[in-house]
Amino acid sequence: MTDAPAEETAPARPEAGVCPVTGARAKAVRGPTSFPLSNPVISTVAYAADPPGYSLRAQRDHGTVVRLPILPHNPTVQLSAPDGIRRVLQVNADNYARGAYYEAFELFMGRGLLTLEDRDWRAHRKAVNPAFTPQAIAARAGQSDEAIAALLDRWAEHARAGEPFDLFPEAMKLTCRVLGMALVGKDLSQDGGEFAEAVSVALEAIFKNVGSVDKAIPSFVPTPYRRRVARARRTLERVVAQAARDVDHGAGGEVATLIREADLPDDALWSDLVTLFLAGVETTALSLTWTLYEIARHGEVRDGLAEETDRVLGGRPPTAGDLDRLTYTAMVVDESLRTHPPVWQFTREAIEDDVLSGHHVPAGTPLLVSVYGAHHNPEQWEEPERFDPERFRPGGSPARDRSAYLPFGGGRRQCIGKRMGLALLQQTVAAVAGRFRISPAQGPVRGGAFITLFPKGGIRVTVQERAR
Repeated sequence: MTDAPAEETAPARPEAGVCPVTGARAKAVRGPTSFPLSNPVISTVAYAADPPGYSLRAQRDHGTVVRLPILPHNPTVQLSAPDGIRRVLQVNADNYARGAYYEAFELFMGRGLLTLEDRDWRAHRKAVNPAFTPQAIAARAGQSDEAIAALLDRWAEHARAGEPFDLFPEAMKLTCRVLGMALVGKDLSQDGGEFAEAVSVALEAIFKNVGSVDKAIPSFVPTPYRRRVARARRTLERVVAQAARDVDHGAGGEVATLIREADLPDDALWSDLVTLFLAGVETTALSLTWTLYEIARHGEVRDGLAEETDRVLGGRPPTAGDLDRLTYTAMVVDESLRTHPPVWQFTREAIEDDVLSGHHVPAGTPLLVSVYGAHHNPEQWEEPERFDPERFRPGGSPARDRSAYLPFGGGRRQCIGKRMGLALLQQTVAAVAGRFRISPAQGPVRGGAFITLFPKGGIRVTVQERAR
């Protein structure tokens, strides 16, 4: 996987409806024009039933710059054209604010690393950046080694019992432990799943807060959903409060200490820690879950991983120092991130008129940057629904735009945890493949979507110890 392309210099503000590069008159953004999908209410219901499917159908029927008649911000433009994405995230990034959709994120995240506009965001990013450098990640490598070893020990018990188990809770235990140690100096997997549940509920609540039916119910009515959200918030508040006490007593986690010692607003510890929890714990766990799922159902991939780990590792557990030699493992992870991107879409809002991939986008237009659409665009990826790690073979020369692949975003707001997340994914996949043969234990998996793509009902597998 490569880093995002270097930022380019944005040209002067274009004349409304005129391409800033070619000077050609830009096209208006089109979308569904016939009933029922031209109706915002009906279109919103269709979107809510299957957001990724709706996104791909819109792309297939109307192109990579398409108007979506969905509430509450009607119309919204869905963008999956690589050149348009590059302009929004890099070339003309100053013209794109976080936008109205991000107001929902403040429900849990407050004003921090994800929700702040660039001017205020820079100080927060600078404060936590030392914890995410290659040197800092390497210094914490032992924590990942221990967490992965604990996962393998649990799986050995499942193998001996011959019993199926759900991949996602196992992946969440791993990421709650690793991210908890890095952020607050605590193993957050030891509370019976309470913290993991709080993270998942928070992400669900942020997504639903954009246009939830629950808003129509008076605020004083304690619906089951509202009770779940309140319980999740109390759990996160308890973790952050303990992190603050630990820092004050000189025993805090690396990231919590950096935030506490920086010249940031008083609420920065809450905003930035919760943002990093929500942006890192479940996304990484889901990426691992989907990757192991694809390995389980593709025998040739499973065999390729087994061959590589045997050859490179010789039966021992992988360490961070082995990752550069685990080429096929990285290819498998990259392809899983393409088919199941951790965050499948995100938003921006145009400040001034612009032209994206030949289409006029007026000031104030809310955008959905569709990572899922870009990753499943047949103009960029041959047979995009097929799981094929060979797409990422080093030395290949694919005829695709680099901005057609952005599992961690792009530009200056690219995910700060990219290196750490990739290293944990690759090391865990290699550890599992080197020791176990993983097989599906259920039929087709049904996917769901909030901010992340998740398996409805989990993914059950069985594992067998490989002969040494």
